[in-house]
Amino acid sequence: MDIRTPLGQSALLLLLSCIIGFGSNLVRTEKSIPWIAEKLAVVESVDTESDAPILAAISIDQAKDFFDNGVLFIDARDEGYYEAGHIKGAMRNGFLMELVFNIEEKQSKNDPLVVYCGDPGCGDSEDLAYDLKDSGFTKLYVFKGGWLEWSAAGYPSEVVK
Repeated sequence: MDIRTPLGQSALLLLLSCIIGFGSNLVRTEKSIPWIAEKLAVVESVDTESDAPILAAISIDQAKDFFDNGVLFIDARDEGYYEAGHIKGAMRNGFLMELVFNIEEKQSKNDPLVVYCGDPGCGDSEDLAYDLKDSGFTKLYVFKGGWLEWSAAGYPSEVVK
């Protein structure tokens, strides 16, 4: 490939950018970007009274306890799935800033939130939880079993009419 052509120059710039980006991440001693995302650990017990920030996965029993205690649930799935059925009272995921605004109308950023998706293999709930963490929320719980496990258990749900 001739580097004197626009395509060659673009390829060279892309290669140099990758080398600089990966290289700087390798030599960075603090807060380097992990090569593989860390898997969220399921917490054994939940202390909602603590002021310490948390981002952890929870079981269906813990999710049901949160539900029974009035904790806000956020559905990370697309609108069509949400409308077909979701955990009763759960907020629908939309644009992040709109979602943050809607959550803040209901509660503070220090109150617990449960984020869920469709099933254990769905990563949208974790992605949304990290986005909410970056937006200043401090107590985030990811219900890994998601809608599939919740609805199979027969727990309270609703559909959009």
